Amino acid sequence: MAGVEVRRYAVEDKVAELANRLGIPVVTSFMGRGLLANHDAPLLGTYMGVAGDVTITQKVENSDALLLFGVILSDTNLGVSTGTLALRHRIHVEDEQVQIAYRNYKHVPMAALLDAMLDRLDPKHPVQTMHVEAYSSGMPADEKRIEPNDIACAVNDLMKKHHRMPIAADMGDCLFTALDMENTELVAPGYYATMGFGVPAGLGVQAATGKRPLILVGDGAFQMTGWELGNCQRYDWNPIVLLFNNTSWEMLRTFQPESAFNDLQDWHFADQAKSLGGVGERVTTRAELAKALDRAMDHVSSFYLIEIMIERGVLSRTLQQFSAGVKRLHGK
Repeated sequence: MAGVEVRRYAVEDKVAELANRLGIPVVTSFMGRGLLANHDAPLLGTYMGVAGDVTITQKVENSDALLLFGVILSDTNLGVSTGTLALRHRIHVEDEQVQIAYRNYKHVPMAALLDAMLDRLDPKHPVQTMHVEAYSSGMPADEKRIEPNDIACAVNDLMKKHHRMPIAADMGDCLFTALDMENTELVAPGYYATMGFGVPAGLGVQAATGKRPLILVGDGAFQMTGWELGNCQRYDWNPIVLLFNNTSWEMLRTFQPESAFNDLQDWHFADQAKSLGGVGERVTTRAELAKALDRAMDHVSSFYLIEIMIERGVLSRTLQQFSAGVKRLHGK
């Protein structure tokens, strides 16, 4: 399992090589999502414990030698499943520290450890080929109302048709939906769960890399910082913004359904895109979403905002599973 410190200490190449040379499957932690996207590694997906893919969860939790590189052990990062990763079967590598079962070894740099492990392998050892799980695609372009999983499927179709794009995701169901999209470069507030991150982060991605990003943001978070899109015309940025609008603080409602403040008004964000220097359109069906994504890819002269209307209470499968796991953990 690869975690955020793999990027922090610049060892992605070595982790990918080690996995290939050993012929072992790789998953990322929640906060490590987006790692190894540009590497030829046998990446199965992201481990989310009770909230994630059952096959991936079983592979991780039934492993007899789980090797964790740079993974922060926390309930959120591991999908409320910290206690299910048996300590006696766990090799946990953090910078300057390695824990093997019940023993701790200090002052072991991660990069040096990886170098030593690779040196132990025969340099002629063939790279193993492994089956890697595919993400859902082929969204029906029909008149059915859009659900979060449809958005993931539509984005996968878009990337297959064109190319992978870096993603900046805000907190809430847009981040959980991103886990069902093709593994690509991803920046998100997975540790602090801070709302309002998505739009400014997406602009930062384009400024730093020159790549056109895909921004995922909810309507509540957009009320906070979505207006930063007005800066795109100054710097010639052209992100594609997918705005999940369920007129609700739906993530908060999931854990505190009795609170009246969860209900938001419909601000018609797409209508306001023109005044910010971009293009906006509002979609409610899967057919409309598919066409809007094609138009967004063709439009490169400004940002393109697609306001996706989702019914209140409709969640992604991942968020449903995550919230159910949290409630079971706390006996609710």
